Amino acid sequence: MKKGLWIAIVALLLLLALVGGLLLYIQSIREDPMQAFQTPAPAASPAPTLAASAAPSPSPSPTLSPEEELAQAADRDFMQNRVNILLLGWDQSPEREEEGSDLYRDEENNFRSDVMMLLTVDFAGGQVDLISIPRDTMASIYNTTGRWKINAAFAQGGSAAGEGFEYAMKTVENLLGVPIQHYAGVDMVGLKAVVDAMGGVDYEVDVRIELNGRVLEPGLQHLDGQQVLDYCRARKGISTDVGRADRQQRMLFAILSQLKSRDQLKNLPKIYLSVQDKVHTSLNAEQIAALTLFAMDLDLEADLHRHTLEGEYINNTPYSGASFYVLDTEALQALVADIFGISIQPDYRFDYHYVQADKAAAQGLAYVECANYLTGQLIPDAYLAQQYGIPQAVEALSTLCTREFPEDWSQAQVDEALQQPLDQEAIEAATEDLANRLYSLCLARGITQAMVDPELVPAPIYDLLPPGFTALP
Repeated sequence: MKKGLWIAIVALLLLLALVGGLLLYIQSIREDPMQAFQTPAPAASPAPTLAASAAPSPSPSPTLSPEEELAQAADRDFMQNRVNILLLGWDQSPEREEEGSDLYRDEENNFRSDVMMLLTVDFAGGQVDLISIPRDTMASIYNTTGRWKINAAFAQGGSAAGEGFEYAMKTVENLLGVPIQHYAGVDMVGLKAVVDAMGGVDYEVDVRIELNGRVLEPGLQHLDGQQVLDYCRARKGISTDVGRADRQQRMLFAILSQLKSRDQLKNLPKIYLSVQDKVHTSLNAEQIAALTLFAMDLDLEADLHRHTLEGEYINNTPYSGASFYVLDTEALQALVADIFGISIQPDYRFDYHYVQADKAAAQGLAYVECANYLTGQLIPDAYLAQQYGIPQAVEALSTLCTREFPEDWSQAQVDEALQQPLDQEAIEAATEDLANRLYSLCLARGITQAMVDPELVPAPIYDLLPPGFTALP
């Protein structure tokens, strides 16, 4: 089983299931979920007590109406306008917890949340948005230094057994610039259990899935929990994480649509009872009641919108050589403004333009190192180096690739300057210029691949050198 590829898209279904017992008495307020947060009318003063001799037989105590029952239980401060819920799925399964297994994580079982979605419900405005955050998104993790893939936030906090939910929530808060009030999630076992408990789902499979010896062919079919998990986990040879996130969202929509069209919401109490030990959430039944009612009347086509954060995959970044999905911060600003109506100031050091420029700078400095190696060790001829303009080209490229600030600058000035990317176009032009000069120098002195250290000569130059050995004159 490939590490870290799976889903928790049914977390929203679990939210609905959590309130299963309430469904028995909340049907009468479906037309106005906001009743859940209205103060109940004061009870009427009791009628004067009749004399014992004239008193009629006592009548049963009046039963509270569904509205009164819900009003007593509801948290009136909850969901007045909007609520943001982080949906998580992490790569926990029996084989990952078994020491000695090839998939065993570690003794602390710090599992990663390879599926992260923000469910934002504008309760008053009648709109729901589901935002997928690709697992490899470059981010600054809460209470942790450096650049990380965002799926590590859950693990850094100690996963479900520790402070994983808090770390994940605060990390996404920092990324999107919006508060997150709640979380909900399941692991791989939980996902399968939920789908099986609801009797599976009918779905038009669009791609052939082959995973761990199991094959899922394209076409309309009835999927069980394992098949849904495979469909939503598979990535290798099929798509990127962005494509997988799209499949996850489409599967969630299909499940919700099926629950509504088949009138299966009434079965949620039984579904929840079978999976409640596999659900993790900070929401209670009182808070979820209005969510359930809202979802029951939701128009999936008009009121439910899905998004995935835009960005680009950048491999071999200068940050420990790791590969990341790096966001387009302008697109991020536009998305947040459109959904939440606010303007955010993202950290541009996590923008794909910035990272591409840093990668170009790292490559440029590799050519500077090559120049120092060739002219300092292999061809220690200062006059010849000057003839080919090597020192001047090295100085120009080094300046472009290095961030230096005046000593009298404050930290605030430095931080502001660090938000500006390097000049990628100028760096790439200067790198090409130095590379051409170095190659010309090597040709003039008969340098071959056998004469150089391939670790110190960039591949574009090394691959052009003749392989044989030629003695220097």
